[in-house]
Amino acid sequence: TAPAVVDAAVGCTPGPGALLLASVPNGFPADALAGPWVTAYQFAHAGQPHYHADVAHVTAQGEREVRAVNHPPEPRTQGRSSPFLNEIEGRLFGRHLIGTWRNVSDTRYYGALQLAVLPGETVMDGYYTGLASDISVSAEHWRWVRTDPAGLDAVRLREPAALYELVMTRTQDDPPLTAADIGEDD
Repeated sequence: TAPAVVDAAVGCTPGPGALLLASVPNGFPADALAGPWVTAYQFAHAGQPHYHADVAHVTAQGEREVRAVNHPPEPRTQGRSSPFLNEIEGRLFGRHLIGTWRNVSDTRYYGALQLAVLPGETVMDGYYTGLASDISVSAEHWRWVRTDPAGLDAVRLREPAALYELVMTRTQDDPPLTAADIGEDD
């Protein structure tokens, strides 16, 4: 795909930065990332650490591009009455997914992400950046772990801090998480 076509597909304006990475081949087809992933990250609120956890549903949009939405099930965001509903667009460069995200439940929060896709394509590990305020940027660790789709439609996610701990301890050699692993006990 030509760089201008790729840029249009992910909503970017072609420019020197977009062309800079166009020659870096993807390490595998984007559809290897398709499916549900439990994601978790920490963020600061009023100077205190809080947690967010969700299930991102990744779809391939060609050989390099992916899109993801983090619902259903309903995401969990500590300290918020409405969870962060994120939409994500990204492109593969080698074994890295580089892209942008936007919280569509709020008009203010958006940013960038860079995730290393570990061999086996079951864990993605990296960072997001976002707006801490109109004049500052925040950055935090963001980890994604592949999840079995069975039973996800009926799951209510566990507390975000517990899911954060679970996700951060997973390795690329672990099997995908299940609905029982990530859901609240009844």
